[in-house]
Amino acid sequence: MATPSGGGVGNAGFVDTGGRALVVDAFFTPSAAHDLRSAAESLAGPIDRLVITHGDFDHYGGASVFSGIPVVASETTRQAIAENGPGRIESLRAEFESYVADLQSKGAPDCELEQARVIEADLPSLAVTIPTETFSSELTLGPATVLECGAAHTKSDCVVWLPGERVLFAGDLVTVESHMNLTREDPHEWLRILDRLAELEPAVIVPGHGVPAGPEALDMARSYIETLLRLASEPGDPAVPTEWGSWQFAEGFGANIQALRERSAA
Repeated sequence: MATPSGGGVGNAGFVDTGGRALVVDAFFTPSAAHDLRSAAESLAGPIDRLVITHGDFDHYGGASVFSGIPVVASETTRQAIAENGPGRIESLRAEFESYVADLQSKGAPDCELEQARVIEADLPSLAVTIPTETFSSELTLGPATVLECGAAHTKSDCVVWLPGERVLFAGDLVTVESHMNLTREDPHEWLRILDRLAELEPAVIVPGHGVPAGPEALDMARSYIETLLRLASEPGDPAVPTEWGSWQFAEGFGANIQALRERSAA
């Protein structure tokens, strides 16, 4: 799980498939991914594959650490990584100094400043790793099933489902005490995807951000999207609901409202 002050940013994990490991996502930085790889090999065994759930850098930025291991993604996610990855690294290197200065000027929490320092140390080693295997719809990897769910958070959001253990690696389709990013694709399709995931009846959900939770995390994700859609349809400048006041990525609330209103007006 990513920590607030570490270089992971987005969650990642691994599955013991019976003496071998299946890794899900690769964190933001190579140093965090190195720790992930070491843990997977130590606790589960040699790594069969790395699965990337979607094309956001905080879920594939450390993939270069998994050299020699097949990297799996949907074809759409592979294209997104190939097209956007190099530019993302260039912008990080070019803009990171001003980003840190902005954090300091705003009096950001110590954990955010520490995370920035960790990421900054890894900037020289960032490299894009293009997935080597692609799939569409569904892929079975031993006891795990990778499901391509559609365009909700990104143009292609995938999950990894372990039916035997009823564990769901949900990528950024589900977050816990962290604002979701609704600025790009279709929140209504996202709600339909949440219905589909609920039908799996997961017992444990590993979210893209935040701590693992039970099936109530799906309900919270649904409530968040429905609330944002309602607030965006109403006039005025809505305040963050009190119950979300301590959530991570607080800036995402306003960005979501703006994006949903712009989409509705288009």
